[in-house]
Amino acid sequence: MTSENLVSQLRERSAEALSFLIHEHADATLSLASHILAGVGTPEDIEECVSEVFIQAWHRAHEYDEARGTVRTWLLILTKYQALNIRRRLMQHQTLESESIVCPSDPVLSQVLSRESQESLVACIQRLEPGVRDVIICRYFLDMSVPGIAAKLHLTRSQVYNRLSRGRERLRQQWDAINMEEGGTFSGDIRSR
Repeated sequence: MTSENLVSQLRERSAEALSFLIHEHADATLSLASHILAGVGTPEDIEECVSEVFIQAWHRAHEYDEARGTVRTWLLILTKYQALNIRRRLMQHQTLESESIVCPSDPVLSQVLSRESQESLVACIQRLEPGVRDVIICRYFLDMSVPGIAAKLHLTRSQVYNRLSRGRERLRQQWDAINMEEGGTFSGDIRSR
């Protein structure tokens, strides 16, 4: 088994190819999944993520395009999306738990924690331009530091701060517009961190 014939062997459902893939790339996928799920997931969640990535690679080997990157890159992309899906699910579960614990009789708190508000916020974030959206997601969903975001996205710290500021302002404007349309009395305040 070689790196060159790995994908063709995977497409032919070779168990040896899958074993080789896991042996060669388990550490990298585990590292990325651990980073994305840090603070939210358990070791079992991280293991589930990595296992799911290799299952996806097995079933989706026909989707791999060597012109778009190496096998390692492809696996890391699969890992990123799988880990982010697990992170969202875990965070949503934590939010639902906190809704049942934290003062459900408070109408403002209930509105903030409501599913509709969460969906509205996600829709607002999706409407941001890609560069700003990436910085907002890294900072507020992945809880990355400004230097970490700068390194990951190949930006200067100043660019990260500018995009965070611009993104918060646009989110605040969209959020206020949504609340006015719905006749809400709550005006979301998106503060800097």
